[in-house]
Amino acid sequence: MARAFVLAAALSLAIACGPTTGIAQPLPQPPTFASSGNAEFDAWRDDFAARAVARGRDPAVLGRLLSGIRPDDRVIELDRRQPEFVSPVWDYVNNRVTERRINDGRALKRTIQPTLDAVEQRYGVPGGIILGIWGLESNYGGAELPYNPAEALATLAFEGRRRSQFEGYLLALAEMIERQLAEEGELRSSWAGALGQPQFMPDVYLTTAVDWDGDGHRDIWNNRGDVAASIGNYLQDRGWQRGQPVFDEVQLPDGFNYALADGTARPVADWVGRGVRRIDGGNFSDSEQMLNSQLFLPAGAGGPALLLHPNFAVIRRYNNSDRYALVVALLARAFDGRSSSLVRSWPTQIGSLNREQTLELQTLLRGLGYDAGEPDGLFGSRTRAAVRSFQGDQGLAADGFPTLALLDRVRVRAGIAPEPAREPRGLQRAGIRELQRLLNRLGYGAGPADGEIGSRTRAAIRAFERARGLEVRGRATDVVLEAARAAAS
Repeated sequence: MARAFVLAAALSLAIACGPTTGIAQPLPQPPTFASSGNAEFDAWRDDFAARAVARGRDPAVLGRLLSGIRPDDRVIELDRRQPEFVSPVWDYVNNRVTERRINDGRALKRTIQPTLDAVEQRYGVPGGIILGIWGLESNYGGAELPYNPAEALATLAFEGRRRSQFEGYLLALAEMIERQLAEEGELRSSWAGALGQPQFMPDVYLTTAVDWDGDGHRDIWNNRGDVAASIGNYLQDRGWQRGQPVFDEVQLPDGFNYALADGTARPVADWVGRGVRRIDGGNFSDSEQMLNSQLFLPAGAGGPALLLHPNFAVIRRYNNSDRYALVVALLARAFDGRSSSLVRSWPTQIGSLNREQTLELQTLLRGLGYDAGEPDGLFGSRTRAAVRSFQGDQGLAADGFPTLALLDRVRVRAGIAPEPAREPRGLQRAGIRELQRLLNRLGYGAGPADGEIGSRTRAAIRAFERARGLEVRGRATDVVLEAARAAAS
């Protein structure tokens, strides 16, 4: 026993002091940097580097990553920018489920079909779902990645609102280099520091990126096999259920209680017992009836109704947005040769609220005693619940969907007269050019953006007004321009 204790003590001393000298080894020193010209940034950078070295990061790698960088004002602007307009769900979907994106995805599928099949065999995720995410994240690798990830992440860490989060990403980026998982020269990212074609943050890269072809590199920048397998591995790791659907469009019975579409998951068999049916009239299989699924009304009671199955929530782990997950699933259907459209049309005539109107709605609901959360102009789950409660109290369909008509009703209830109709103002030449560019981008074919109102531009404006439920005038006005900006956001 005594001999064992002496041997253990000697071993501990040898580890502490070093293998040969018997003298304690000095701790690694953090790197030193030249001034960036921003004293506050330099102070944060030096402190972060010291803390990173203390946590075991290589000083030489940190020195290379953080030398010569400075806060990028563009990154801070993009991070803080909030859209002036909140795009209606139908615009979000239609602007992303496009013929070009579908055709490009089909072409890539034909090119790498064996790889997609092998990835599906390994991870259980269909190739169409992988392609849908791939197309949205980087246009199948065609999107530019113009940022240095170390500079982008350091900028957001220094900015301070989510310092711990982005410092963690920087530590992961350094570890990637230390472990030689990726070459420093290929590290290009989005403005937020998301890497490669699947847009992984560095910590996700460390845990999830795959070296599919076994060449020693997890190359999510250039290697299509690594990209496809990395997306598949991500979804499998987050709970993807092999062979199960993502969503089903359904038909609701007359008199259905729309308040049940509150995010509560119930077995499909329970929904069937409440009269919910597949919109194509088909039956759910025995395994599908056991799925715990949510009823989702993306455009309220007047639009499509969807049962969201567990795999839908897995896609949301990639991007926390119902709209995003819906687009991925619709693209996947198109890649499989099925329709990329829902059966029930979007109720474009009901309109939607922009951010300023949403802020007003939240403020008024709070004043009426409904907990809509802190007014911020963003329509989240608490605001939706408040809208649903107000609708129920007013004897309306409690679908939680905000419209201009609902805002007017809330205004009346709060003792505020609805906004009087304003006569649209005609646009000057610069405004007409912007409108033409937006209409062309939205697929309405307004002709050259020359600031001139010709027959093509008028026809495009009329088509856009009809699609948006606006009064059809065919005039280039501030009202039409505002609606076009919202549609394109």
